[in-house]
Amino acid sequence: MDGVRTAGAPDLPVQTAAVVAAQHEFAARLRRRTMPDPLTGLPVRSLLVDRLELSLAAAGADGNRLALLCCETDGVTALDHAHGPTVADTARTEAAARLVAAVRQGDLVARIGSQTFVVLCPGVSGAPRAERIADRIAAAFAAPLRPSADLVVPVRISVGVALSRRDSTPESLLAAADRAMAAARLGRQGAGRSA
Repeated sequence: MDGVRTAGAPDLPVQTAAVVAAQHEFAARLRRRTMPDPLTGLPVRSLLVDRLELSLAAAGADGNRLALLCCETDGVTALDHAHGPTVADTARTEAAARLVAAVRQGDLVARIGSQTFVVLCPGVSGAPRAERIADRIAAAFAAPLRPSADLVVPVRISVGVALSRRDSTPESLLAAADRAMAAARLGRQGAGRSA
């Protein structure tokens, strides 16, 4: 007996091809989500959000808090226009390295924009401890960047701090840290605070 087909039902090979195509697309999306930033090697926003979800769940269960610091460098983007993208990218890489060196072991530094970084600091007991981390980050940018042997670039960094609460979500905490960073940048203080 020949194969039985129902009117309008696709062939098995067509169904199989559709499943394989969907699996390839899912794998490609997963690779994009988990790939680090190609310039700095730091985690990207999707990895940060995943880690933030886990950290918030752990903090809520233990009654601990965590801090999220939104950091934006000021002065690097102008290098693109004045000296080209290679020099600007070298400065961004140096800025990323300074951030990583300034934070505690176990903190996560992620790059979420051209000149925007976020630091996830689990186990922060309160605002004073978060402020000390923000102060260390600001101090790391006291000296100018040197993206090439003959170029010295003074770079300012604005740091906004948000502390988690029991009802915090990754989105609400990122938004609070971003608002604190914007306020710090507008106030030219170099470190903002939001609880």
